[in-house]
This record gives sequence, structure tokens and C-alpha cells, in this order.
Amino acid sequence: MANTICSAHDQYQGTARAAFHHRFVAVTPYKNSSRGTYMDEYAKLRKGDRTRHRLKEAALKLFAENGVENVSIRDIQLAAGQKKNGSITYHFSSRDALIRELVQDVGKTLDAGNNHRLDALESKGGPHTVREVTAIMIPTLPESADIKPNEKVYGLRFFTSVMISRRELLFEATAGQDRGTRRCFAAIRRLAPEMPPEILRQRMMLTLMFGLSAGASMEAAAKDQDVWKNLWGQASARSNLADTMAGIILAPISDETLALVTQEPSSR
Repeated sequence: MANTICSAHDQYQGTARAAFHHRFVAVTPYKNSSRGTYMDEYAKLRKGDRTRHRLKEAALKLFAENGVENVSIRDIQLAAGQKKNGSITYHFSSRDALIRELVQDVGKTLDAGNNHRLDALESKGGPHTVREVTAIMIPTLPESADIKPNEKVYGLRFFTSVMISRRELLFEATAGQDRGTRRCFAAIRRLAPEMPPEILRQRMMLTLMFGLSAGASMEAAAKDQDVWKNLWGQASARSNLADTMAGIILAPISDETLALVTQEPSSR
């Protein structure tokens, strides 16, 4: 994508980069105060707990950058500076147990964000439109002293990788952590136009998957701002993402799709 950037944009590269950073902070905010709080808590941990945290942070970064299926136990141990081959099994019992714990960490944070935004909207009498709901569903790792710095930088890409390659593990690990998503789906069912339940279910799942994937690319853009500046570097991008997600729900259903629908009662 970087090769398609026109020379006119290059003339204000520095300004665009600064504007991009300002907008991106709203998606995955980060403040030194939070890092200080996290590091203060880290310093209080016992040696074994520190090792456990290093393994988790190394795994999160590697999984996010390379994909869950492309990272070995040895890769994680080396990245965490652990010479003992049994570090992962000692602290987590297995590689899957480590992945499951990381999924729970990120999933808990994402669900809390969805609930918080939906609570705020409901306090004002909303939501009134599908578009208001899809704006809530854009994944955001909020600013909090309880969120590890690595989780903000790699969490969405990791979560998306697990969603693609280890779907059953994801559902198992996030059981009970999807209240915010379920509330959003309930609001969409109420606000969406009448359509076969099969189609609405598919569209809600597609909206969720699309939002998570887009969130992961926003997260990646923090490191590759020049590559992504024609998308996430533009002020309209996040709002347009919410529009697009709403469009997935609201798009007309083709005759071809309707002919393939399993006969079920209407969504109303």
C-alpha cells in the first residue's frame, strides 16, 4: 500500500503523521502514567510471577505479529529470556493454557469497553439506530491503569488471530465474557429491518468479525503509520468503519440469497 501513496501527500508527511498519531491515540490510548502504574505493580511481584508475566507479554507479541499457529513454545521462551525448556508448562501447564489465559485477558477488557459504551448510550435513551450500535462494536482497548502496555499494542491482533485459527478455544475462553456483545446483538435485532433470522444471524457475526479485523489493522497502524495513513490516518476512517459495519446489517438482500435461505419464521 505504501507504493500507492501519491507524492502530493509526501509534501505534508510530518503533519499527517502527527495528525495520525493524535487520532490513533483515541483508538488505543496510552499514557505514561498507566505504564508507570503497571510497572509499579510489576516491581512488587515475586520472581516466579515476574517470569510468568514476561512469558505472557512475549507470547502476546509473537502471537500478534506471527499468528497463533506459527509460534512455538521455544520461540516464546527465548523471547522472554528463559533458558529453561519447561518454563511454559511450569507456569501455564500447556501452550493452549497460555493462549486461553491471554484470550481471557483481552476478552475481559473488550467486553468491559462494550458494556461501558452501551451503558452511556442507554443513559441518553439510545440506541436508536443500528449505526449507533455498530459504532459501539468497534473494538477499543480503553485507557486504564489495569491494562498492560503490551495488551494495548498487540491485544486486538492476537485476539483476531485466535478467532481465525482457534475458534473453539476462543469461545471456550470467553464464555461469560461476551455480555457486551450479546447486548449489542439484542439491540440490532430490535432495530434492524425485517429479514430471515438466518440472514440476520450471519450479518451480526460478519459485523463482529469485520470490526475485530479492522480494529486489529488500526492497532498495527501504530507501528506502520506511513503504510496505513491513507486509511487510518484520515479523520473520516473510524466513522466510515461504523457506517460500513451498519451497512452489513442494513444492505438489501438479493433474490439469489433469499432463494437459498432455510425456511424459518421471520425475525419479527
